[in-house]
Amino acid sequence: MIVVCEPQCRGVSHEKVNGGFIYGLHSAYPKDKLLFFSDKSHFKEIKELFRSNKVKIPSLSCQPISFDANNAFSLFGILRYYFLFKRIFDKTLSLGQTKVFFLSTSPIILYTIKKLKLESRYRDMCCTFVLHGELEDIANKKYKDPYTPTISSVKISIKRIVFNLLNHPDRVFIFVIKKLFFPFVFAYLHYSLTYKKKFRTKKMLLWHHSDQYKYIVLSPHIVINAKKYLDTDYLNFHTIIMPIIYDKPLPEPVNKYIKFAIFGYGDSGQMNKMLTILSKRNITKPYEIRIISMDDRGTEGFQNVTHVGNGSILSRKEMKDSARDIDIFMNLYGKSRHRFGCSLSIFEALSYLKPVLHLSNPGYNYFNKSAMPIGYRCDDLEKFVDKMQDIVERHSQYKGELKTLRNNMKEYRKEYNIQYNLDELRSSFTFT
Repeated sequence: MIVVCEPQCRGVSHEKVNGGFIYGLHSAYPKDKLLFFSDKSHFKEIKELFRSNKVKIPSLSCQPISFDANNAFSLFGILRYYFLFKRIFDKTLSLGQTKVFFLSTSPIILYTIKKLKLESRYRDMCCTFVLHGELEDIANKKYKDPYTPTISSVKISIKRIVFNLLNHPDRVFIFVIKKLFFPFVFAYLHYSLTYKKKFRTKKMLLWHHSDQYKYIVLSPHIVINAKKYLDTDYLNFHTIIMPIIYDKPLPEPVNKYIKFAIFGYGDSGQMNKMLTILSKRNITKPYEIRIISMDDRGTEGFQNVTHVGNGSILSRKEMKDSARDIDIFMNLYGKSRHRFGCSLSIFEALSYLKPVLHLSNPGYNYFNKSAMPIGYRCDDLEKFVDKMQDIVERHSQYKGELKTLRNNMKEYRKEYNIQYNLDELRSSFTFT
């Protein structure tokens, strides 16, 4: 029996990478059953992912769990996770197992699990954790809030707010509630901040560390960068390139003009800056920038921008259908992003065979190799817009190049397949 737990994600959040790990564990241990502790909505999305990609894992079953990851940094959050993991460990031990594969973690989760393991009943429990964005904190001497895309530099007039509410009356109630509860939310954020300053990622990785803990990062560049701040060998770091289940490649788009897209979460502040620069260019040929996301902030009033989500959460099918005729995926994360993390968006591009246009950042740079590129790297927003303009104006000349990039992506899909990383996956889940 392989016990797997996702203690933070609901719905479509991380469903591709988590589905990839579950598929990998099934492939690595084909004779073992898999018990998945997960939110019901998340398990539903993973089952749909398997169904749409014709992946069959009859040995997989789900044990529904409840959690509140958004409020983890609080006394109540610690207690809630403590008793959740106590229940999971008790179930695991009752099955004759002593190992749990955690698909995500946080400083609070590490603390509660390590605290629980101080009890004699649980001292033999062994855990593997997949690391995501929480690792970005290791480079900070003092706690800093994770980067949040913002358009604070853009003044939103009362007239604009009224206009938006009149056009979306369903959002009025939510708007009013947010205003009424803002003082309470503000106070809670300050309360939560005291816990975030105390429970830091590096501190919790090192606290009561032993060979009963192993960690997985999703790209080789993460270990290279992390070595400057952590002894990754001592902490038992393993590298498994993000193991998503690739979709069947979408057909090559046939468009009269170029179509760009932001797919999933983007950076609204960077988007607004980029569109501002673009709007000042004298471009006469048509093009489209499609926002395949619920976040359309920073794009109001700009030409050639279309929206799919309009503030609503999109299903995976809606996102995929909206990407069919797109030529290029864009990413606007700058040099300070993804030093210790890996963007799922580049694997979405690989999954759908969409060449990328991106700003230089460690995560994208590793996968967009000069010897066999999958897109175009730009050092700043001005050069990013220069490249966009050139592609728009010389669309026909780029068709052959885009085809080559798509063929390169097909080769990388083979190399990054979880089936070629099963030995490393077994190693990350083997304890002596």
